[in-house]
Amino acid sequence: MEWKILALFFCILLSTPLPAQPQLLADSLLAHVQTLSSDKYEGRRTQEAGNLLAGEYLLQRFENFGLEQFDSTYLQSFHFYSRWQKQGYEGRNVIGYLKGTEYPEKYIVLSAHYDHLGKRDGDIYNGADDNASGVGALLEMARYLGQHPPRHSIIFAAFDAEELGLRGADHFLDEPPVPLDNIILNVNMDMISRNTRQELYIVGAGYNPFLRAPLEKLGEDCPLTISFGHESPEPTRSDDWTMASDHGKFHQKNIPFLYFGVEDHEDYHQPTDDFERILPAFYIQAAEFILNSLLHLDEHWEQLVRR
Repeated sequence: MEWKILALFFCILLSTPLPAQPQLLADSLLAHVQTLSSDKYEGRRTQEAGNLLAGEYLLQRFENFGLEQFDSTYLQSFHFYSRWQKQGYEGRNVIGYLKGTEYPEKYIVLSAHYDHLGKRDGDIYNGADDNASGVGALLEMARYLGQHPPRHSIIFAAFDAEELGLRGADHFLDEPPVPLDNIILNVNMDMISRNTRQELYIVGAGYNPFLRAPLEKLGEDCPLTISFGHESPEPTRSDDWTMASDHGKFHQKNIPFLYFGVEDHEDYHQPTDDFERILPAFYIQAAEFILNSLLHLDEHWEQLVRR
């Protein structure tokens, strides 16, 4: 299996221009997505066996990358009742952090949900783009930032039960590991591995305009098209992504957020959302851009908020 990933990576290098000095390991990004979206994980539905297995995968990587724990554990367990499903669920967020070198009491939450839809009528909904892609980027960024410590503390939050109503993010914010006033920003990644128009969207700068200019500037050097929108007051309600993923819960707590994602494709919430259908070059470039955005905001946050 590993040789296939390496072969795919070398094909990408030969066919697609990448940044001169990539910071993320492309083969690791792809390996995380391929693993988490394999049939072994059975679609990662909350509290089912494949979801629990995915949680163990995350726990091991958090430990390997040296992330610190809150209250001596990476797990944040929670219970909720779904009136829609008419059943109770046990969810598990996987949370770790790196302490900032200059502003250790100020936190950026980098998030991606790891749950998906599970199995239906004999089909496995593997959720490669939704959202093994965001989780793969979260893990690879944890590895990188563990070797290049940030100025602000960064919480790495792999949320559970997003597909059941953003329940993991809800619990995280109801019982936060740090005071909410100490969280300065949420950067959320959900579906970042495929778009045939080579377009990556950013949502959230409309609510916090001071974030837009630096991201536009960074976008000038990105091989992808970086677009803004899908948020009030411009779109119709059905086209507003403000509450489309876990970042919406941060917005409800008046915490600035940035959501990185793509528009829906034909495999969204279908059993065909498999690893073979992601666009590796797009994914690698998207993850690099998101990391560069995070690094820039970590470096310049105090100057930006004073403007």
